[in-house]
Amino acid sequence: MIFYSINLAIFLIYSLFTNSYYKNRRAYFWLILIHLSLLLGLRSSIVGTDTPQYVSFYLEQNSGFNGNGTLVYSAISNLINHLTNGNYHVFLFVLSLATVFCILKSMELFGGNENLMFLSIYIYITFYFYFESFNIQRQMLAISMVMLAMALLYRRHFVWSIVLFTLAVGIHSTAIFAIVGFLIWIIKKSKVTFSLVMVVAALSNLFLNSLLSHFSQLFDHYQMYTDAVLISGGGTLLLGIFLLIMVCAAIFLTDILHDKSAGFTIFMTAIGAVLYIVGSKSQLIIRMADYFAIYSIISIPQAIIAMKRKFHDQRIVELILTTIVIFVGLAIFYYKLMNNLGEIIPYSLNSI
Repeated sequence: MIFYSINLAIFLIYSLFTNSYYKNRRAYFWLILIHLSLLLGLRSSIVGTDTPQYVSFYLEQNSGFNGNGTLVYSAISNLINHLTNGNYHVFLFVLSLATVFCILKSMELFGGNENLMFLSIYIYITFYFYFESFNIQRQMLAISMVMLAMALLYRRHFVWSIVLFTLAVGIHSTAIFAIVGFLIWIIKKSKVTFSLVMVVAALSNLFLNSLLSHFSQLFDHYQMYTDAVLISGGGTLLLGIFLLIMVCAAIFLTDILHDKSAGFTIFMTAIGAVLYIVGSKSQLIIRMADYFAIYSIISIPQAIIAMKRKFHDQRIVELILTTIVIFVGLAIFYYKLMNNLGEIIPYSLNSI
């Protein structure tokens, strides 16, 4: 836990220094990419609950449909295994680098404002999305790819968006549920449609368990999660409530929905927040919620910017709201680390 705290402190120091003084988004992007990729990619095979299984499948080249994963993931695994003579360290690092890159590139494409990037990365780390990759790395890679696919859609790269989304499904089959994002992109963003989407998301708990049950029968790898009940949601319920409060405040107090990027990320975050709340005891529903809640790393900073504009003392309001997010992030970060969720403690480097 001390190791991760030191890394967070290092991140805060050089992030503030780079972002405040140099204003060089390119340098900032690469510094963060290198830092986070090395920390994630150089971990040993015992860091993360599912990491030993990933390594075992990789070394055995278990590429069955419900073994090492779907077509694209298996192809990547086989290629790296062939090129490196079965070196799993390279395998973990490549997955880590790809995941972090997709997340950072999505922030860049959706945000387009270097002043938002520090808070976005802070949320990515402290809200535990980054640390999920230490455990469910294959799914987090798929989540990051889907997010980048939607960012490319926002930038009007339609073909590449569809291609990347398809590849994400080939990495982790649950990514098919994130196709909802394309529907959210199309619909008109208003307070009325937001309310309707929230009602549907809340009621989804009535049919989502059944749908996921049928899904896990097709992909038997996921049956272990269908009946899994979380004794502790690990703060997921409270995180869902916090995210919902933030996005609702932005929607009903500002005109944030007029912004194409912010409107989309706000809607997606809200869906994730509701799923966190109604499915806080279901491990599989929470995993599905991550495909939506991940957009909070972009929508929360956008919401803060939108809300501060409604007040005369904008800098004070921004400081207050940012401080709230920072403390909430720290609370989530330390709660999950103290409970060792994902079994990422003790951290150790791989031995080549």
